[in-house]
Amino acid sequence: MSGRIRRAFGSLICVAVAAGILTGCVSSSSKATDAPEKLEKSIADGRTLVPDITRDTLSLPGKDESESAKTPAKTTTPKTSDTKNSTDKDDVIGGSLVDPAKYIPDPGARIKIVLDPGHGGVHAGASYDGISEQDLNLRVALLCRNYLITHYSDVAVYMTRSTDRELDPTLKVDLEERARVAELANADALVSIHFNASDKHDLHGSIVYVSRRDNVNEESSLLGEQILGRLEDLGLENHSISTRDSNDLFDKDGNPYDYYAINRHCASRDIPGIIVEHAYIDNEEDRPFIDSEEDLAAIAEADALGIAAHFELTLY
Repeated sequence: MSGRIRRAFGSLICVAVAAGILTGCVSSSSKATDAPEKLEKSIADGRTLVPDITRDTLSLPGKDESESAKTPAKTTTPKTSDTKNSTDKDDVIGGSLVDPAKYIPDPGARIKIVLDPGHGGVHAGASYDGISEQDLNLRVALLCRNYLITHYSDVAVYMTRSTDRELDPTLKVDLEERARVAELANADALVSIHFNASDKHDLHGSIVYVSRRDNVNEESSLLGEQILGRLEDLGLENHSISTRDSNDLFDKDGNPYDYYAINRHCASRDIPGIIVEHAYIDNEEDRPFIDSEEDLAAIAEADALGIAAHFELTLY
């Protein structure tokens, strides 16, 4: 499929944890505790966060570098299906990682996925009755990531953020930086995790937004359908795959670009980038699906199972 032709190693991908350096999209307001040798602090419910893969694993070029430096060099070196995550053998027992916080994604994995917890930091998402979308996005993304890396041997999972922070204070730049993470990881797909809300609080169910661009539409739609099917199995209403056109951005032929920046920026990089709106945080029919950690874990597992089915991931 179209997204799988970009699986060669990117020359800009490196393990910055070992080098002890940070470059790129970390904002100037980042705290000293963001150093790569330290794990992020726990969020309110006490779960330990994984290292921030945006900072710790990928070297993001600065905005003043040349365009050629922003695009990883491609090769035709094939990937093998027996590539394992870069963890010590002692860290895996019975097919599961003992401590997911030790995980560092393997750039040679057969499939590379970027999970993007939407919003974060100064870019607040929806909120209702004490529920913050940006917090739900992060919690589900972390749970999905941990499910994938503890169940499947041939996938590397990168995250655009692993704490409540923005990638850039300017929203327009922030959204493109998320696509750049996927580009530098040579990702097979970016899955942006979101929850929804409506003015009248009368909408419910799940929907996936994809780009209408021919280079990514088919694979994006197939991936989205796999995830929506698992969410429907949980009891969430399936509102199917959707596209949305920009009102003011057009290509040279007069065709509208995608309205959503994640869809648009990923498509321009030949990466299937999908936005999963899991449920409505302000609707009484959907609230039971997000009321507990077990509920969020079920949503995260649905995402992971959809990703695994689409890419035919190999169980440990």
